[in-house]
Amino acid sequence: MVQRLRTRDTKQRRVVLETIRGTLSHPTADWIFEHVRPTLPKISLGTVYRNLSVLKDEGVVREIYGSDRRAHYDAVTTQHAHFICSECGSITDVHSLPECDWRAAKELVGCEVTEQRIEFVGVCPGCQHRSKNLS
Repeated sequence: MVQRLRTRDTKQRRVVLETIRGTLSHPTADWIFEHVRPTLPKISLGTVYRNLSVLKDEGVVREIYGSDRRAHYDAVTTQHAHFICSECGSITDVHSLPECDWRAAKELVGCEVTEQRIEFVGVCPGCQHRSKNLS
């Protein structure tokens, strides 16, 4: 399952990755830690962070910063955008957008583009609904 890794595959790393892949949310390290502990009761939060760092460096997960300014992790590494709710902090994948041409960006600024991130920030439908009910 972690065939793309260039580093040593470990059970801990495999469980961390499977945990991220097994959720539709974009979990934090703390959330991942709590959800891997039933399988790996002796794992430490530091080990979770180290494995997340390796998975990120290998390109197997992406790190996203939410409105809570905490790192969240995404196992969907194909190009897509994110919508971040400024009220509740939820992060939602946004697929099927026309791709931005990173080659044009390279030509305009003369830099080597290594990654593209597109984030939309606003209020999600759930928070809009709650806001209307409070009014």
